[in-house]
Amino acid sequence: MRVRRGGRDRGTISIFVALSATTLMLFLGIVLDCGGRLRAIERADALAAEAARVGGQQIDQAALLGGEGPRIDTAAAYAAANAYLKPYGLSAEPPDPANPPPATATSITVVINTTYRTALLGLFDTPTLTVHGSGSATVVDGRENTGGA
Repeated sequence: MRVRRGGRDRGTISIFVALSATTLMLFLGIVLDCGGRLRAIERADALAAEAARVGGQQIDQAALLGGEGPRIDTAAAYAAANAYLKPYGLSAEPPDPANPPPATATSITVVINTTYRTALLGLFDTPTLTVHGSGSATVVDGRENTGGA
């Protein structure tokens, strides 16, 4: 009996390696790019919180002097938040652009929408992932007890 070498199985190992390498690259891309997206979300949340704090400092002086207490001038607040975010190439938006906030308020919420450029998922036709960040600031009247005893 003669053993024949190189029959029908010839080349199957290279197909297996090619499929395994592609699958491994896909999973590596998912892990790497999802971790990067999470870091981008944390950064967007931090920038939105700082922009909201900057906006929250835009006090409406007429309301304050009129006895209404401290209120945020929302138009000036979003302008200040946008000025803060401009060096980062971002812009501040209200939570619902279709329903603008009132002219004055006791709190402000800033939303940032940006994208994360993928490192490996671009090989699989996913060059970017969307990232949203939000932050809020509330005016606290110093005359009120803000905590403690």
